Amino acid sequence: MADTPRTQDFETTLSELEKVVTDLEGELKLEQALQLFERGMTLSQECEKFLKSAQQKIEILKKLGNGSVDTEPFSETSDL
Repeated sequence: MADTPRTQDFETTLSELEKVVTDLEGELKLEQALQLFERGMTLSQECEKFLKSAQQKIEILKKLGNGSVDTEPFSETSDL
């Protein structure tokens, strides 16, 4: 899958993903559900890219701040 340029911010992308999930919980025809699922996967990947980019920026800022990198992995929660 080719990378497409991001035209939205994280919050907008996450909001759209939440709407897709809500829509998928309703009564849909199979084709509609598949299209929504595909869109949801794309949005999920975009959110993951935003978060990884933010993590990288934080690590760089921490390194610049005190001369050494002291990173801790983000804890994963079931809410994401």
